[in-house]
Amino acid sequence: MIRYNLHTHSFYCGHGSGKISEYCGRAEEEGFGVLGFSEHCPFPDGRLSASRMPYSSMRVYEEDVRGQKRPFRILLGYEVDYFSEMRAFYEETAARVDYLIGGTHFIRRADGTLTSVFEPGLSSDDLRIYADSTVKAMETGLFSFYAHPDVFLSAREFDAEAKAVSSAILDAAADLDIPLEINGNGLIQGRGYPSRGFWEIAAEKGVPALLSTDAHSVRNLDASFEGISAFARELGIEVLYPEDGLPLSFRTERGRRMSPHPRSQDGEM
Repeated sequence: MIRYNLHTHSFYCGHGSGKISEYCGRAEEEGFGVLGFSEHCPFPDGRLSASRMPYSSMRVYEEDVRGQKRPFRILLGYEVDYFSEMRAFYEETAARVDYLIGGTHFIRRADGTLTSVFEPGLSSDDLRIYADSTVKAMETGLFSFYAHPDVFLSAREFDAEAKAVSSAILDAAADLDIPLEINGNGLIQGRGYPSRGFWEIAAEKGVPALLSTDAHSVRNLDASFEGISAFARELGIEVLYPEDGLPLSFRTERGRRMSPHPRSQDGEM
């Protein structure tokens, strides 16, 4: 099967390093068949600006990726935090790129405040909001796959509440046929994900996963790949590989195909 990475961040994201051309050079050296770039999608109103490129840089980034010519497939994408009021913007963005990744990095509490899921001490209500937000984002059908669905466990033990949240997300992914990602960046940083508890439930439910390194530096483009591959093998999780053509779809080594489909038009966050 081809070697690939679809979750890649360069200097454009504001908290990564490396030029697009440098990532492409490393991918060529390592024999990649597919390399996808997925900078954190900025917003026209500047929200979450501390963790992503300026909105004005989107076209430059897109032209940079499109301008790369290599003997392997290069895809252009964004990693998106879903807000229901921004749906038209996401659809407009999706129309000119190859794919969007969903990823819940923030939750919106009842009082309207946005809270990072990396903060320690997430409450029971926070976990419920995380699960609801993630499932509603997946239901839109906007995303080719969902990144680090277990990221909420970066600062929390895997207790009964965490197990319930994990089951809800995994059941929705199976129902919607949307691939989930085993994330290599969490492994490198030792941040609590990929979570063994989460992915043991995935294995029990027969939910496959794609492997992406979530690289934020050129040297980490493939540094975690063997680790997350071994993690998947140990737990008996089927690994997904991207198929040729667009829209992006995936297939396991056994031939199982996954292509996400929408169930709702009113996901909220």
